[in-house]
Amino acid sequence: MKLIRHLTLFVLLLGFWFALSGQYNALFIGMGVASAALCAWFGGQLFDQTIGPPGEHPPINLMWLVVYIGWLLTRIVPSALQVAAIVLLPGRDPEPGMVRFRTRLTSPAARTMLATSITLVPGTTTVDVEDDEFTVHSFTPDAADDLATAAMQRRIAKVFRDDPEPAPEMIWESGNPAPDRTQGGGA
Repeated sequence: MKLIRHLTLFVLLLGFWFALSGQYNALFIGMGVASAALCAWFGGQLFDQTIGPPGEHPPINLMWLVVYIGWLLTRIVPSALQVAAIVLLPGRDPEPGMVRFRTRLTSPAARTMLATSITLVPGTTTVDVEDDEFTVHSFTPDAADDLATAAMQRRIAKVFRDDPEPAPEMIWESGNPAPDRTQGGGA
């Protein structure tokens, strides 16, 4: 099983090398094979550390994986537009903060997919994962809505055939100090 994982990674990396290089002479083929083999060797070990050894995570439901990727793409564009509007339009200040929550996703692969997906969506970045607790930086409180409702976690649970996840308890720590409302023209 481990050999299959390394070979699959090698073939994917080699294909990527050829697609990007566009060179098919002996030197480039040799460099591509050597680079892909080296990356597959170390990458396979990294996979084992990150998502667990082969056979320790549940099989992936490919149909739900495709559905999830499509859903994730529909989240990326609106989030990018929201972040761009906050950055480019005057009068729209970001409200950065850190949010902490726990997930019930059981496999390391599912938690890795959640952490990666959070970072792919503009406005949120996974800062730390400690067992089942995630720490996420959010550009605005709204950027973490899919996490607060567990929309992302539920879809990943379907991919990994895990139990559906209820909305987690979210702990928000604002990055901005509270505005001083004692000064200014009274009410």
